[in-house]
Amino acid sequence: MKLSFTLINLEREELTISKGETLLDLYKREGYSDNGTPTNRIIEKVEPGIGATYAELECKRNSVITEPNVPVIIGKTEGTDYLGIYEETTSKQIEAYLQNDKCMPKKLVTTPESYKTKLIPAFKKLGIDWHKEYFCLYDECEKLIQDNGFRPTIRIKDFFDYERKAYVSATPLGTRNRKFLNGGFKWLRIVPDYDYKKDATLIITRSFNRTLLEELRRLLSTSKCICIFYKTTDGIARIVQNLLKEGLIKDGDYKVFCSDKSVKKLKSMELHHTHDHLELPLAKVNLFTSRFFSAVDIKIKKLVDILVLSNYKQANHSMIDPFTEAVQIQGRFRNKLDGDRRYNSLTFITNTNDELEVKSDEEIETEITTLLKTYASIKEKYNNATDATEKEAIRKDLKKLSFNEFLDDDEELSEEVIDHVFNEERVKSYYQSPEALIKAYKETGHFTVTVDNNSDGVGEDDKLTLKKLSTKDVWKYLITQLERLERNKQDKPDFDFDAEVRKLIEMHSEHYFIIEAYLKIGKAPIEAANYVKSKIEKELKAYNLQQSEKLRFSPNVLAEVEEEFRNEVQTQCYIAKSEFIKRLGQVLEANGITFKVHGDGKKGNEVMCQITEKTVQDYFDYNSYNGINPSSYRLLRFKSELGAN
Repeated sequence: MKLSFTLINLEREELTISKGETLLDLYKREGYSDNGTPTNRIIEKVEPGIGATYAELECKRNSVITEPNVPVIIGKTEGTDYLGIYEETTSKQIEAYLQNDKCMPKKLVTTPESYKTKLIPAFKKLGIDWHKEYFCLYDECEKLIQDNGFRPTIRIKDFFDYERKAYVSATPLGTRNRKFLNGGFKWLRIVPDYDYKKDATLIITRSFNRTLLEELRRLLSTSKCICIFYKTTDGIARIVQNLLKEGLIKDGDYKVFCSDKSVKKLKSMELHHTHDHLELPLAKVNLFTSRFFSAVDIKIKKLVDILVLSNYKQANHSMIDPFTEAVQIQGRFRNKLDGDRRYNSLTFITNTNDELEVKSDEEIETEITTLLKTYASIKEKYNNATDATEKEAIRKDLKKLSFNEFLDDDEELSEEVIDHVFNEERVKSYYQSPEALIKAYKETGHFTVTVDNNSDGVGEDDKLTLKKLSTKDVWKYLITQLERLERNKQDKPDFDFDAEVRKLIEMHSEHYFIIEAYLKIGKAPIEAANYVKSKIEKELKAYNLQQSEKLRFSPNVLAEVEEEFRNEVQTQCYIAKSEFIKRLGQVLEANGITFKVHGDGKKGNEVMCQITEKTVQDYFDYNSYNGINPSSYRLLRFKSELGAN
């Protein structure tokens, strides 16, 4: 079993499309067979909504078109002579359509799952050579890579057996599948000869929920229709519940569009305006899960405001890929209104994760190669085993191996799963920092981006769920945040470091100790102490002593001590020891020097010094009188020479 980790490099072709043209117009102009999709191509159409599926539906040949989700199929086939094939479609309906001579040419629009379980059995039953008689178009082909990790059935195993075939999307992804090379595929890019960039706002925040609510408040006062795209059903439920709770919308002001499974879940939560297919007209606020991100045509006669959400704190999988999903989402709105506009505004709201761990390509290669070696070793033992009991035991061990994720039902390697693993890490890498995400959105070539970056300081998203973490892990996290704040302090003159630290302390007041320790001694001594509190306290005590010596003999403090006791020195009068300690303590505290005296109960790590008889000697020549009441000092001379040191 040979693994390929290098993206294939297909021969490139480029065609130009003009404003107002569709792909059907272009295919006719270029003289492609049956005026349909060119064969053996991965087609990057660049601009969504220029009719890739429509071109294949309208051309004069039999076609099998796979679409990633049911709502797309309903939208493409409802009210037409085309046949949509998905879970509710019966075998009788498929066979009747295939045998109906009035429906020519045949246009079959199917999910990948129903292709395998329903369409192929019908082809076989009726003796149809579908690989020869049909053109196969895999629409929104990036989904084959993006969804493969949790939806292996999205793959059409016999795609390369078709004599005529193509992949198409506005945002196809590169692949490591060498079958494209072996099949003579080319990469065809359809380049608009006009400016197709869309204005967009990218809001990066450390307080996701608050930022979203503020944006919704603003939009609800002016917008005719708001469309929110968010990958997490729980997140969508929370948004609707918050809007209802805040009185920003009424019960009939929202619609949620999601899978049938999620429909049941949301309705059980009393969110009844929930649908598994596009239901027009849209409401004031509309929320869509990922099955509506691509291919679905939303044709309405009003300009909507679009919000696209990514919230790693709530759900890692909610991260939007700027190069694919972000482009596809804005392409859902088909009608052009008010000139050439398809929507009123497009806003991406996201947070980033400074601690997000991303595997390098080399690490992924090593990991998969290691899994394969283990699999191959046990598979060899299985093949060589002769005892039936032993063979069955080895088979069970074989099925438990992680490498099975890279194999299809026939134990053949699925290159798309390898692509999926690399793709997941690619998308995660954009969310490691605001700078990486901003760069990605700009490099798509699809957006003119206005950036609103509010991620420098401390926000609600920095609040940890402490019950799930050890104290050591919490302390490590807090130090990471403090390091980030210090970098911002150095890089940005207007950054209010002290204010942001106060926010962090408010959020994690029970861990004030480690924040104070970091601010005093820095990260290295804390790491050297392995985050053990008693060891850190020793470091703090040593630091406090050092700082005390430095501050107590600073010019300011010396001048204030001399001035405070000038009268006692000049008059040579007695001063009660308790009075001396009180007044000296006031001078020290005013200069940020914490202290303790014998018997006051203060702990060593809370103070910088202790006021003792030696402290008097540090500043004055004096006499001590313990035999009088109260015990007193006579200050003979202030040691003015200290200021010259």
